[in-house]
Amino acid sequence: MTRPVSTRAGAHWLNSFRRALALAAVCLTMAFCGQSFAQNSAFDHAKTGFPLLGAHIGVDCTSCHVNGRFKGTPQRCEGCHNGVIAIGKPVSHPPSNSRCENCHKSATSSFSDVQVNHTGITSGCAACHNGTIALGKPANHMATTAPCESCHKSTVTFAGAGFNHTGISSGCATCHNGTTAVGKPANHLATTAPCESCHSSFTSFAGALFTHPANVAGKCSTCHNGTTASGKPTSGHIPTTAQCDICHKGTTAFSGWVMNHSGAGITAACATCHGGQFPDVLSKPSNHLQTTAPCENCHTNTTSFLSATFTHPANVAGTCSTCHNGTTATGKNSYPNHIPTTAQCDTCHKSMTSFAGAVMNHTGITSNCASCHNGVFANGKPAGHKSTTADCSQCHNTRGW
Repeated sequence: MTRPVSTRAGAHWLNSFRRALALAAVCLTMAFCGQSFAQNSAFDHAKTGFPLLGAHIGVDCTSCHVNGRFKGTPQRCEGCHNGVIAIGKPVSHPPSNSRCENCHKSATSSFSDVQVNHTGITSGCAACHNGTIALGKPANHMATTAPCESCHKSTVTFAGAGFNHTGISSGCATCHNGTTAVGKPANHLATTAPCESCHSSFTSFAGALFTHPANVAGKCSTCHNGTTASGKPTSGHIPTTAQCDICHKGTTAFSGWVMNHSGAGITAACATCHGGQFPDVLSKPSNHLQTTAPCENCHTNTTSFLSATFTHPANVAGTCSTCHNGTTATGKNSYPNHIPTTAQCDTCHKSMTSFAGAVMNHTGITSNCASCHNGVFANGKPAGHKSTTADCSQCHNTRGW
């Protein structure tokens, strides 16, 4: 009769049996795991969820399955490629916590087939782009210590960088020299002043406010030529070849100018400007004497119209009263003791420079001599003259008493 086995003894026996089977499996595995997968190709490694490809095919099994371990074997690259189990990132490798396969597309064959994936990288570009690990700043790159990502927003190309001028207030020409960055164009006004003296915007060169240096006198037209800066308007400006600053004294506005006739290079007749065609230039007033003579014939002062000396033209005879009417020029009514007459001035006044020396011309006068010869306007009857009420002409003629 067979002796029954206790429950406790049976469990012990079952556990011993299982350990024996596991030991046998290990021994069996160790028997061929000293070889590569290529030498044991009968085993389908893909069923483990980690197919062996490329260089992994020739790797000794125990390189990954240490001490016959199968469960928990690392499947991510860095689990083995840590510099202990297998070769890891070299010292010169760009700093990154990205997974190896994100950049190494043929990781199972070669590490040299690299395509960097910049996804998630927002700073620290210079850690790689230092000219050794990856392309760095070229020799003609603008001088700056700013991080690459301050200006370069693309991880595909260096082109299209948008420079951030924050904190820059001077030294523009260091970069804006026509090579590193856009510099002064060919039609820029000639100046050695720093860019920031006039340009205050970092987004556009337009809207610059030029600050005229103290030594700008005499050179205005170098810039104020209508192209580089506003020049003389095509109409409405006084014709002159003089420099702007002869008349324009302000460097902030063209208004408020004072005409300088002595240095303005004026060779044309006064009426060229003083003819009513320029609103800001005085012309002949409405009560000016009627004449077609040039202004400068009478007006010799360039600061005032006063003290003009009229030069009588040769054909003035017989028309004196046109001007000598007491309004335009001195007339008879300016002299209360003038002989009453309707004759033209030049009948008696022969001088064009003075009213003195007039010689009375009695031609045409036949009676009423006493109208003038009354002792006020002209000599009258002397004290010893005979008493009479007859008109002078009855006894006296105009040629002698």
